[in-house]
Amino acid sequence: MIEFKKQLSRKMVATLFCCTILAQAKIDMPVFLLSGQSNMTGYASAGDLSADQKKTVDNVKIYMDLVWEGDASKLRKWLTLGPGFGSNANNIGPELFMGRTLSEAMPGKKIALIKCSSGSTYLGKSSDWLPPSSNNGNGGTLYKRMISTINTALKGINAVIDTTQYTPRWAGFVWLQGEFDAQDQNLANAYEKNLTNLINDIRKDLKISDLPVIIPMIDVQGQWRYNSTVRAANIAVTKKLTNVDTLDTKGFSTDGTHYKGQGQVKIGTYTAQRWLKMDYKYGPTVSAEYHHITQTSASLAPVATSRVLFDLSGRKITTPDRLLNGTHPYTGVLLSKTSQNGQCLKMLFVGE
Repeated sequence: MIEFKKQLSRKMVATLFCCTILAQAKIDMPVFLLSGQSNMTGYASAGDLSADQKKTVDNVKIYMDLVWEGDASKLRKWLTLGPGFGSNANNIGPELFMGRTLSEAMPGKKIALIKCSSGSTYLGKSSDWLPPSSNNGNGGTLYKRMISTINTALKGINAVIDTTQYTPRWAGFVWLQGEFDAQDQNLANAYEKNLTNLINDIRKDLKISDLPVIIPMIDVQGQWRYNSTVRAANIAVTKKLTNVDTLDTKGFSTDGTHYKGQGQVKIGTYTAQRWLKMDYKYGPTVSAEYHHITQTSASLAPVATSRVLFDLSGRKITTPDRLLNGTHPYTGVLLSKTSQNGQCLKMLFVGE
C-alpha cells in the first residue's frame, strides 16, 4: 500500500508538472506585411460595400504607413481593422477582406497587419522599392522605409496586444505592385530578378527563410504596356522560390487603373485563402502528454470543481482546485502554489 501511495503521488506530480510547463506558453499571433503601390494602398470606395462588409474586425489590428496617401488620423498607429485604411478615410485596399477572411478561418485568433505602400512607385528604382540585393546591398528609399515601419510597428504593438500573453510571429508577405514597372520595357525585363531579390531580402531582414509570399498580379490594362512581362515574372518567381504563390486579378472590377470595391473584396479574400492553403506553421506547436491516474480506492475524496489553469486559443486545460492547493487525502502529498512569476507558475510538492 505504501508503494502504491508513492507511485500515485509521483504520477500526480508529473501531471501537475506538465500543466505547469503548458501554463508558461504564450499564444502565437500571426503578423502579415502588406506592401506595394496604389492598388495596395487602395482606391476602392467603401460605399461599394454592404453593411455587413463594412463591419470592423475586432480581433485584427492594423498599423498603416503611407507616404503621401491615407487618412492622417489612421497613420502610424495600431488600430482595429475596418474600412478607411485606403487612400482616404472612405477607401479600402485588400487589407479589409484579407483580415476578415483570416479572422473567419481562425475565430478568436489575434491577427496583426502591417501595411506600408505608396502609389505611383517602382520596384526597379532606387528612389522606391529597389531591394538591396539589386543595388550592391543598398536598398531603395521605400525599401528602407518599409523596414523602419516594421520595426516601429512591432515596438509599439503592445498598445493593442498584451505581449505577456501573445507572441507576434511573422506569417506572410503580400506584394501588390508592378503597374509602373510594366510601363517601361527595361524595368519590366528586370522585374523577375528584382522580385526574386525583394523576397529573399525581406526574408533575410525578417529572419524567416520560408516566409510565405502572396503576389496578386497586376491587371492586363493596355496602359501597363508590358504587363505580360511582369505577370510572367510573377509566375517565374513562384517556380524558383518556395512558399510563393500568385493570384490572378484579371477580370476583377476596376476603373481602368484601380480596383473597385468588389475587386478589392476578391483580392483580399483570395489572398487570405491562398495563405491558408499553404498551411504555414508560423509558430511552435504546443502539446502535452497527459498521464492518466486510475483511481482504485473509494477512499479518494472528491475534488473541488475544476477551474481553468490557462486558455490557449480556445483550448482549455483544466485542473482540480484541490490539486493546486491542499493535501491529497489519500497519499498525504502537500501541494502548494508558492508563486506566480510572470508566465511561470511554480509549484511546491512536499512529502510522498
